[in-house]
Amino acid sequence: MSKIVRAINAMIANEKKISSVMKGQNGEIFFLFDGKYKWSTRKGEDGTYLWFYPVDADLRTLAGVDDWDGIPMVTYRASEIGTREAKESFEELYLLVKEKLYGVDDVLNDIIGQSDDGVPF
Repeated sequence: MSKIVRAINAMIANEKKISSVMKGQNGEIFFLFDGKYKWSTRKGEDGTYLWFYPVDADLRTLAGVDDWDGIPMVTYRASEIGTREAKESFEELYLLVKEKLYGVDDVLNDIIGQSDDGVPF
């Protein structure tokens, strides 16, 4: 398994460390992991992407960038790794971050927390 897939799986397993989720240009969703690592993800017709930004700029600044020339980043594509696990992991992280962007995470937690009526799940 590639190191990036292992890191993605660790982010998914530690989803509470995902914060500052915001929408950027072209459907990208930006987020912090562990309060310090800047990432963005986007799902397109050709698969799911993940970017890492090793820069001092804050996340809001990155989310507003129109011209990416000169901005340091590392790009990962699930299709370049080519395994089923990579595709599934990239897509699961994208969905998780998207749910956090729109508050679905909180809604689902609220619904799950209210299911004390004896209904088994």
